[in-house]
Amino acid sequence: KPRLHFPGAVYHVVLQANGDRRVFFGETDATRLLLLLQEGIEKFGHRIHAYCLLPDALRLVVEVDREPLSAIMQQLGFRYTSWFNARHGQRGHLFQGRYKAILVDSGQYLLPLIRSIHLAPVAGGIESDPMRYPWSSHRAYCGREANPWLTRELALADIGESGIRTLMKFHSYVNEGLVATDHTDYFSGGSDDPRILGDREFVRLAMKAARQKYQPQIGAERVIREVLERFKLSEEELAAPGKRRDCAEARAYLAWLYQYTGCDTLTRLGERLGRDVSSLSSAIRRLQLKAKKDERAADHFRKLLSRLQR
Repeated sequence: KPRLHFPGAVYHVVLQANGDRRVFFGETDATRLLLLLQEGIEKFGHRIHAYCLLPDALRLVVEVDREPLSAIMQQLGFRYTSWFNARHGQRGHLFQGRYKAILVDSGQYLLPLIRSIHLAPVAGGIESDPMRYPWSSHRAYCGREANPWLTRELALADIGESGIRTLMKFHSYVNEGLVATDHTDYFSGGSDDPRILGDREFVRLAMKAARQKYQPQIGAERVIREVLERFKLSEEELAAPGKRRDCAEARAYLAWLYQYTGCDTLTRLGERLGRDVSSLSSAIRRLQLKAKKDERAADHFRKLLSRLQR
């Protein structure tokens, strides 16, 4: 799917090393990468709320302005790869294909996402204390080093303290993540859109801001329930052997809705109803042909779909 872009959008970005390559080997490489991050901010006017350089990946929290994230990341990846390969006598792609970017509801997820990024060296067994890892933004957040191009204000505002107490409380909050359980998957979006991490209202507003059509994902269970209610059948009746006309018609509409919405595969539907894929595909084709000539059949499908899309 196309990238989502609008000024103020906040992304969790991951640049993964290609194969068994390393993103950096030492202080000189890491310093160069951080310098390129700073130069990118000066050129494109975006903000970086957090970063972590790992041996096999770069993780960032980026808030864009008018320039799209693609321009920012393409320049960063190209410039660093060219410099890195020349320095180490290597060739080829340093990073895996397309970078991963998840649009994040910063009001809900910014602080826990930054904690996850700052704890990445601990989770990867590289360091036991995030404060001792020199290549993340954690030390700058805690006032242990200066980083003028890092934007801390938005995240620290959620801490609810002022002055030095804010920095101390932030450090404690990150360390609590060593024992706290966070089941949020920051590398993928939600069920409504895999590009976006946020609730349904945030997804709707983000799609509107990006001038894309909002189409909430429809679950298979809901599709089945809608068809069963419309035809006044039970799932046992729908899956029973035999050629009852009402059951056959309901299965055809159900299979067509499966195919149209992409809620699940016909193979899975066939396993559930005890039918093979070819019979379901044939039922769809017959119903579609009928709908071209019979307005009632077409209207029936439109009404079912309309109820699912509400």
